[in-house]
Formats: sequence, C-alpha cells, structure tokens
Amino acid sequence: MKKHLFAIVAFFLVAVGLYSMWSNDQSDSFVRVHIIGDSTMADYVENTTRTRGWGEVLQEFFLPEVKVVNYARGGRSSHSFYKEGRWKLVTDSLKPGDYVFIQFAHNDEKEGGKDGADGRGTAPWTTYKTYIEKYVDETRALGATPVLIIPIIRRYFMEDGTISPKGCHDLSIAPDDSTLNYVRVMKHVARNKQVQLVDMTAMTKEYVERLGAERTIKCIYVPTDGTHTQATGAACYAQLAVKGLKEQGILAESINENIPLVLNPTSLDFKSLFVGEQGTVCFDLTGLNLTPKEGELIIKAPEGMTIADDPHGTPQQALTYDYQHGELWNKCLYLHFTPSQSGAVESHVTILYGDQQRLLPVKADVKEVLERVSVEYTLENPSLRELKEEPQGITMESGQWTAEIDEA
Repeated sequence: MKKHLFAIVAFFLVAVGLYSMWSNDQSDSFVRVHIIGDSTMADYVENTTRTRGWGEVLQEFFLPEVKVVNYARGGRSSHSFYKEGRWKLVTDSLKPGDYVFIQFAHNDEKEGGKDGADGRGTAPWTTYKTYIEKYVDETRALGATPVLIIPIIRRYFMEDGTISPKGCHDLSIAPDDSTLNYVRVMKHVARNKQVQLVDMTAMTKEYVERLGAERTIKCIYVPTDGTHTQATGAACYAQLAVKGLKEQGILAESINENIPLVLNPTSLDFKSLFVGEQGTVCFDLTGLNLTPKEGELIIKAPEGMTIADDPHGTPQQALTYDYQHGELWNKCLYLHFTPSQSGAVESHVTILYGDQQRLLPVKADVKEVLERVSVEYTLENPSLRELKEEPQGITMESGQWTAEIDEA
C-alpha cells in the first residue's frame, strides 16, 4: 500500500511540475507591449463617443504572439500619469523582454510650456524631460525595452496647407527656437539615452498634409476638435506607427502593416440580456487594403439579429457598401438583438469582400424575467453640469460635452 501511495504522490508531483512548466511556457510564449500616454492613444467605450485612440486598434497590426496592453488615459501628461500611480500599474506587471511605448506631450502643453498646479502642464526641458527619462530608466531597470513615440500632430492647418508649429508640439514663437519644443526634447532624450524612437509627429504631419484639411476633418479627426482621431484616423495612425516600428527593426517579424480590415472591438458581447429586451452593441470597421481594390463589402448580421450604420437608422439583416482604392472609411455599425428565449448565445457577424471573409464573434447571456415589479422614483436636484434636462430625460445629445466626461 505504501509503495502504491508513494507512486501516486510521485506521479502527482511530476504532473504538477509539468503543468507548471507548460503554464510558464504559455505565459512566456508572447511578448507584451505596454503603451502609456494620453487620450490620443487611449481606449474608449464604443457607443459613447466618436473618439478612438490609435493605441486602441494597435493589436490588429500584430501577430498573435504580441499582446498589447493599453494604459493610456485621457487628460494625462508625463507628470500626472506618473504621480497618479498609473505608471506603477505598468511596472508591477513588467517582465524582462516586454516593451513600453511612451507617448506624451498633448497635455504637457496645457500651461503654455510651464509647470501646472495639477501636474498636467510641464516645462519641456525640465519636468517633461525628467519624466520621459524616468520612464526610460525604470523600464530598462526591469529588463524591458522602452520605445519613445513622438506624439501625433494636432490638426492645425495654416493657410499654405501645412500644419503649424503648435500643431507639431512646438510652442516657440521664433523660428528654430527649441525652448518650448517638446519634439526636440524627446529626440534629445532618445540620443542621450540611446533609445529607439518613432517620429509619429513627422509621419502624421506628412500624412494629413497629403490628405488635405477637408478630408482629414471628415475622416481622420473628430469634427469637434483638432486633436482626437475617430475610428479611421486611429486605424491609419496605428498603421503608420507599426510602419515606423518596422523601419526601426522593433518587433518587425511580428508586424502585419498591410492588413486589409481593422475592426474595433474584435469581438462583441451583449453581456446579460433578458428575453424581450433590446440590446445594442457598436463596432467600427475600416477597410485599409481591401482586395480587389474596387468592389462590394457585405456585412451580415447573425441569425435573429439586425444591423444598422446609424444609431437611429432602420436595422437590416445585411448592409452592402461599394469601395474604391482598397479603402472603406468611417463605418460605425450598430448590432441589435432582442432575444426570444433564454440561454447562452454564440454567433458571429460575417464580413465579405471579394473572395475574402472575416468573422466577428458575438455572444450574449440571455435570461428570463420570472417576476416584474414597476418602480418609479424622482431625482431631486440632479447635478447636470453643462447637460440639459429635456422631456425625454437627460441625454448626452443635449448641452455641452464636458472634458471630465471624456476623461472618465
């Protein structure tokens, strides 16, 4: 009996050891890319705003062995991101072999090149430089690789059709004055610290100047400002970013820069729905390199669901779009589902173009209401800030959209 018991214990220990080795191999079988920055990189809830950060769709351009983790948040500068403890979230999970992509400047410029009381404005050659160097040094200390990303431009066109110096993160007044030039600072840190650098300022400047003012406001940037990108802009800028990475030899073997189609998100989840309740989920579709170069793209909803390209539009079973030059830009789709029975739902949206097909997974957990109770209550003195109360209620579509909502 003792021999049998010993054999069972030994087998169990070997099995546990093998499982542990397999688990470690699985966790180490991919490279993680941690991205830190501001709202131009950040993730957004798809059905609340048209804004999309280019970091939100970066994963689409990497092969599965690379995993992108997005820590970027709206309203953060190089200083405030560090001081709020967001950088500690990154360092707590960093492992040797990981990468950290670092993009800051938009909010560092808030005080006109001076340090702000809330930590969002930073002086370029002192505070800004100090924190960029901190990110580089602390990343390396943990065995990971820092990569500096000079920020995307603001859509500030001048009369001659070029982007202004301010749009390129240079707040200096005199030409060739680098005193308030955040791009110069990041390049200086890259040289001194021997850090690889991707010049997204130069690439996005050339890109939007080539497209022109009208097309960039229609397709690349959100109409309300010249800083934030919508879905197409995010996809195009992510494509520029990986092109820059590839030219530097950074993760070059794991990059697929010429992907035909960018989806965001890459799976849809209605989460919990009740029988008879209508649910809606939103996703973006951007065709960057479709083949053939001209043709039709068809989007089919799963059985029992419908799809529309307008939140108030008539839902259909399928939508068809003509495209040219391999491009299909600015498509925000709304998938509707009113379940008739309970249970787990797993299906997919089907996207067809030429002889190509891509499936977008869809799932839902449908429950049945066994008992209903009607409850009414009144809000007393609600804090509306800049929003307005109308007969149908308080909505985001009335009043002004406050910056704090964007950050939240």
